[in-house]
Amino acid sequence: MMGLPVRILDAVTRAGAIAGAVALAVIVAAYVFEVIARYIFNAPTWWSAELVAYLLCVLVFCMMPEVTRTRGQVAVTVLLEALPPKLSNGLERIIWLLGFAATAAMAWFAGGETARQIERNIQMMAAYPIPKWWVSGWIGLGFGLAALQFLRLAFGPPASSRPEPQEL
Repeated sequence: MMGLPVRILDAVTRAGAIAGAVALAVIVAAYVFEVIARYIFNAPTWWSAELVAYLLCVLVFCMMPEVTRTRGQVAVTVLLEALPPKLSNGLERIIWLLGFAATAAMAWFAGGETARQIERNIQMMAAYPIPKWWVSGWIGLGFGLAALQFLRLAFGPPASSRPEPQEL
């Protein structure tokens, strides 16, 4: 994968990471507001817990492709470091392909469930009924973008010759 498709993938991944950062900022603001409202004004909110739970889903699945792109997953690399570079690079590609297969399968399942929620107009049990796919759609999107990033890592240059990914 080179050129325009990679730039588009990176742009969408970065946009997701920015959305995840915004979700984190809103989560922090909601918690601060809740603490002040509850313990200073003795007037707890009815909406902050649901907002935080939904935004946590958005945060996790928006950041997952960026973590994959930057190879930020927790990894035990003892075996990879002990092998000669040629074998290590081959094994690493197999690991990336397994990551692709797992995340692509999850994207497929999550996408199917989201489509079912849209078709049946399933609502969340929230203070204000909203379509459930507004939240669950982020799951399929996050897994799908992470799968593409795993595929990019699997068929990209070997780790020993690959430049470190740029941060946001």
